[in-house]
Amino acid sequence: MKTTPLVSIIIPTYNSESFIDRTIESVINQTFKDWELIIVDDFSRDNTRKILENWTKKDKKIRTLFLDTNSGG
Repeated sequence: MKTTPLVSIIIPTYNSESFIDRTIESVINQTFKDWELIIVDDFSRDNTRKILENWTKKDKKIRTLFLDTNSGG
């Protein structure tokens, strides 16, 4: 039976290839482990999407949502 994580961490991102790895590693390295990480990418134009896709393959607690257009906000 799958249980719902106690904490949901939501990170919005846009063109963040230079620091998104460090951001995700920071969440993973916390001592509290009952979490899920949801990253919402606002139609990045750099390699952010590829980096996020690699992370979702490595860790099932990481999920991504890729927007089809930039919201500008």
